Amino acid sequence: MSILLYHSIDRNDAHYNVNPEQFAMQMEYLRKNYDVVSLDTILNFIKGGKDLPKKPVAITFDDGYYSVYQNAYPVLRKYRFPAAVFITTGYVQKQMPLNRIQLRMLGWNEIKEMSNNGVTVGAHTITHPNLEQVDLETARKEILGSRKEIEEKIGKDVRYFACPYGKENEEIVNLVRSMGFDYAFGRLSGGFIQKGANHLILNRTGVDSSVAFWMFKVKLTKAVDWYQKFEQNASKIVNRFPSLSKVDQLYNMFSVGKDRSFNS
Repeated sequence: MSILLYHSIDRNDAHYNVNPEQFAMQMEYLRKNYDVVSLDTILNFIKGGKDLPKKPVAITFDDGYYSVYQNAYPVLRKYRFPAAVFITTGYVQKQMPLNRIQLRMLGWNEIKEMSNNGVTVGAHTITHPNLEQVDLETARKEILGSRKEIEEKIGKDVRYFACPYGKENEEIVNLVRSMGFDYAFGRLSGGFIQKGANHLILNRTGVDSSVAFWMFKVKLTKAVDWYQKFEQNASKIVNRFPSLSKVDQLYNMFSVGKDRSFNS
């Protein structure tokens, strides 16, 4: 199964953004072709519990942009889709930069409302640091502080954590484990989640402005694993032989990072 990762759902030029019309199209496609499941359902599966539906997918959002409440939440409620949002607590009710664009963030009222209507709320640190680049005590304070404030505001236990930028290492994974989280998300490398996977280092499949609709469909299938390898190898070839225009054109055509048709 795939776990999708979104950030902003808005009309802006940030790379990590999906415009509302495209998001609605993607959700309609999921409604017709997939079974959207909750993080609890996935955790049970990973730990050897009940099998998932035939074509499962999960939906998550990082950072906590107001546009998630404004533009994504109504669509999720329309289809009764469960989802999860990971909150950077230091930016609640403020603005946070996304690709150098200042965007409005969720307030506690919106977060609590979503929490009461099918959206799992997880921790995403206080200030959104790269946890690989800070000392462990700072990392501990960032993670625990985020969880504590969310729990106080929504009145529920916070069992899930997502690493900012998808950056983690063995020390961070061990730290998260010691805190008793059920789930932690690290790598943003895509790929399928299998039974028995490490639930404290799960990867997700990013969806942003570079993902054309055909690529969105690919990301939901096992072909995403092949695509990741293709992109990595194509990138290596282009970097090594920049004068090979045909290879460069091929890479530009297929690379998620290069394909900007999603906003066209």
